[in-house]
Amino acid sequence: MILKDDAIVLRIYPFGNTSRSVVWLTRQHGKIVTLAKGSQRPGSALLGQFDLFYTCEVLFYAREQRQVHILKEALPLHTRDGLRRDWRACAVASYSAHLFNRALPLGPAPTSAFQLLASTLDHVAAHSPGPAFLLRLEALFLQELGLAPDWTTCAKCRRPLADEPSAFFEAAQGALHCPLCANGHERPIAPASIAALQTVSAQTPLPAALPRRVFLELQALLGDLLIHHADLALDSRKLAFEVLRTKTTPDG
Repeated sequence: MILKDDAIVLRIYPFGNTSRSVVWLTRQHGKIVTLAKGSQRPGSALLGQFDLFYTCEVLFYAREQRQVHILKEALPLHTRDGLRRDWRACAVASYSAHLFNRALPLGPAPTSAFQLLASTLDHVAAHSPGPAFLLRLEALFLQELGLAPDWTTCAKCRRPLADEPSAFFEAAQGALHCPLCANGHERPIAPASIAALQTVSAQTPLPAALPRRVFLELQALLGDLLIHHADLALDSRKLAFEVLRTKTTPDG
């Protein structure tokens, strides 16, 4: 069966001397792997038609009994050349692709996952990302996986956290609690960090900069959710955050 879809390159592996295995996140068929036979040979119709972070229109032979399909054609739609000129944006794009590749299994995936990755790569290719951008990506990605807690109310008593002087985060449960429901073993979260979480999790303009303490607190909280609930401890995350942390404001 021959299928056509829009697809984003997540990773490329060598296969022999002249071929490549390509991991894609597609709009309609989820995450797939294709074998690009002879794609590195001079004169190949696939030579130069795909690369990391490209969105391509792909034509492939779907092999239903196997996990690796055969790539027939690839037409680049969005090459995102800005990622080759901005090292900060490239670090964020690399982590984004790695995150989606590791978190999503082969097979069907929601179209919204493709749209989230595409919009992320489009944004960082056109605008050097600020410190809150990666926090928003992770918050939205956790929502996509169904792993994001309610950032506005206590998970036990449903008391609005905006009315409380502080909140407490329990990594094992992935939940925020008010002071009355905290068990004494949870991590305290400052009100400024709760407000920042609510901002980065919503479709509102991101702040130009974050206080360093808030940035580090949100980085740790979202990292705990990724590790405890999605089994994602990625070296690329540490690198991307180190890059973006240089844009945070000094903590006063």
